[in-house]
Amino acid sequence: MTTIILADDHKIVRQGVRALLEYEPDFNIVGEAGSGTEALSMLESTIPDVLVTDLSMPGLTGIELASEIRKRNWPTKVIILSMHGDEPYVARALASGASGYILKESGVEHTVNAIREALAGGLYVSPPLIMPSVN
Repeated sequence: MTTIILADDHKIVRQGVRALLEYEPDFNIVGEAGSGTEALSMLESTIPDVLVTDLSMPGLTGIELASEIRKRNWPTKVIILSMHGDEPYVARALASGASGYILKESGVEHTVNAIREALAGGLYVSPPLIMPSVN
């Protein structure tokens, strides 16, 4: 069972993503956070397989969360959800340790694919975005 924490400052987004991901029989949503700070606190007590997080949130951003997870050597894979499709955002997210970058306008299949790709050790960027070169 893949354990997942959702973090987004908009409750309706969290509820919608949760409802869609719960259709996957091997996904288990173990928590929801409304800010980056709340997400980090939750991660300190429950280290999930995956964190699906908004890019822009109060407290800590999704990029800051990915950096913190990497710094602490936690095994959690990070998938960033964002409305920003500009290459610098994608590059910064992946450079921070995120395993995926999904546009909020994408369908749920992209989020599911990103989670599965991250768990397999890969990177996923939703079309029509292009994978930036990350140093």
